[in-house]
Amino acid sequence: MNATLSTVFDINHLASYAVDRLTTCIITSAPARIAHTLLEMRPWLKIGLKNSVNVQKVLIYNRQDCCGERFRNVEVNVTENGQNTPCGFYPGPAESKDRILFLCENDTRGDGIIISIVRNEQPVFLGVCEVEVFGQP
Repeated sequence: MNATLSTVFDINHLASYAVDRLTTCIITSAPARIAHTLLEMRPWLKIGLKNSVNVQKVLIYNRQDCCGERFRNVEVNVTENGQNTPCGFYPGPAESKDRILFLCENDTRGDGIIISIVRNEQPVFLGVCEVEVFGQP
């Protein structure tokens, strides 16, 4: 899987950390290994899958050190050929160390996932420790 952020907070907060299979992310460690954006109105994280699959669920590991409440108003979409299919919405706020599960409807097929913060009235950060995508060919 590959990953892209709408913006990158700094060199220690790359999109690739969201798909590095490390589910423990403490910012005091070096590097922090948290995928993290700058402040913006609708931050997003895109994850490209190797193939088109029926996505069953998406599990997001929130950061563990602090600021877990920032994870709110999160929308997950499955993408394919420029089309977005909703997988779920999480109003939050979450807490640090939370794992948030999004269950997609049957036949939600795609080759990518977009996680974005929506419905905010001011710029916000998007920061996640890890994203796991579960599906079948």
